[in-house]
Amino acid sequence: MPRQFIQRADRFAADLNVILIVFAVGLATLDFTFLVTQKVIDRLPPMTRMVQDQWPATPSTAPDAQK
Repeated sequence: MPRQFIQRADRFAADLNVILIVFAVGLATLDFTFLVTQKVIDRLPPMTRMVQDQWPATPSTAPDAQK
């Protein structure tokens, strides 16, 4: 009985190691991609921002309705 348990635990650990390696490679790739994009963003020329302000509301020329 203990020998079967050890064999099953060993098989489970081997499968788990494969999954953990896949996650580690994925996280390392994500980290590398983030590092590269930060370097690319730092090297881009500064962006000119254009802002369109709204014009002030024109005063109404209609006579007041309360008079």
